[in-house]
Amino acid sequence: MLTEVARCGSFSAAAQAMSFTPSAVSQQMAALARDTGVVLFERTPQGMRLTQSAEALVAHAEAVFDRLGAAQAELEAIAGGVRGRLRFGSFTTATIAFGARAMEIVRGRYPQVELRFADGEPHESVARLKQRELDVAVLFDMDHWTAATDDEGHAVHDDRDIECVELFEDPYYVVLPRDHPLAGTQALELRDLAGQRVVGGPPGCSPWGRDLRERCARAQVEPGFESCYRTADLGARQAIVATGGGITLVPQLALSALNPAVVALALRDGPVRRVRLATLAGVTPSAACQAMVSVIDELTAARRGPHSTVLALAGR
Repeated sequence: MLTEVARCGSFSAAAQAMSFTPSAVSQQMAALARDTGVVLFERTPQGMRLTQSAEALVAHAEAVFDRLGAAQAELEAIAGGVRGRLRFGSFTTATIAFGARAMEIVRGRYPQVELRFADGEPHESVARLKQRELDVAVLFDMDHWTAATDDEGHAVHDDRDIECVELFEDPYYVVLPRDHPLAGTQALELRDLAGQRVVGGPPGCSPWGRDLRERCARAQVEPGFESCYRTADLGARQAIVATGGGITLVPQLALSALNPAVVALALRDGPVRRVRLATLAGVTPSAACQAMVSVIDELTAARRGPHSTVLALAGR
């Protein structure tokens, strides 16, 4: 509970995160202060702050959690086989493309593994990893969009505690109405976007917006970003495009779920997102976690170069 208070910054926020009442958190922290014989919190004009004693105790608590994780992994190795609990996270297009299949394979190969799944945006998976609600997660980042960036374009978490290895690159495609003059083109260049109305981007806080704007600026191209549309949902943006509201971008992983009224064309030198596997830094992966990593490695091998691998995550 102390580590959760330290992470959230207040008793009330920690209580909400842990499904307790603020009163219960306050009582537990008072009991901890009595047991340790030190002052854990002090009030400042900016609010509550951890004392040096509390910060030291939090550091020891984190070390205890890491040792417990290592103990679980070692016991599983001694017992042999793959068992235990596996908490896996992913974002929707990755879940559709390979995440759901990975879970089914793990269930079939390792029936003693208790598998739990949480779908969410990368920044939500980062938070769940930091809170130890996930063991491993599939997420993505871009040149101007970190895995800790929320839908409003703000960095909401410190992702320095997360270790990532790249699975593959997922390029963005341009989505146009079927009757668009460019719809019959084999592939588009950035210059083809000049004067086009783009649904998404910085006004809509799409992950690819900042990358596209910078690439277009280097190519001296000026598309028009439609600020009247604000949605991060791929289906919603496609529906707007289908009615003639403009064009948009979707990642290659999402091409299997295209609106029938639109077409998707490759964009040379366009934005690319990096799909990654992430774990909490310094935590020894369990045998079940290693099993999931190996399965995802198998399922995504065709999407990356022949000499790259993600197995270093499982073997560190």
